[in-house]
Amino acid sequence: MTEWERARRRYRLVHDLAAAFEKKGPRALAERQHEVVAEYGDLDHFLRDVQRRYLTAAYTQLDEVIEVASGDPKTAVADALAAVAEVYPAFQRLLEEYADHPALAEGTARFRHAVLSATGVDPADLTSYRPYQEVKGISHARKSAFCAALRPVRAWLH
Repeated sequence: MTEWERARRRYRLVHDLAAAFEKKGPRALAERQHEVVAEYGDLDHFLRDVQRRYLTAAYTQLDEVIEVASGDPKTAVADALAAVAEVYPAFQRLLEEYADHPALAEGTARFRHAVLSATGVDPADLTSYRPYQEVKGISHARKSAFCAALRPVRAWLH
């Protein structure tokens, strides 16, 4: 098997399990634990992969915001993170559920430090996301399809 095949298999597994998690909660991971163990060795490595994928999207979104946003940095960071949560809601819910899992601590700390260093905003202080606001000059800015505030991210950013 090539690394490309492995990467594709992991991509499908992560997305399939995250979607199943949205429907069944932690039971979805328990039911497919054999797949997680076969591919990742254990739950820790699986959770780190989900976190890496989610935070890579967050870093990308934050880079765009930093490049073009003006005004309140806290609002810009919250909007960027809300956009990622809107695109990857299953990943966000899974990470929230396992927020206290030791395997996620290092990635969470690194993310907090990077965002705080780059923007002056501690993402752990963002207790909830607001619906997306239009921000002039940001190509991804649009009115969000959802009206209710997203779940607090604080749980998985501590």
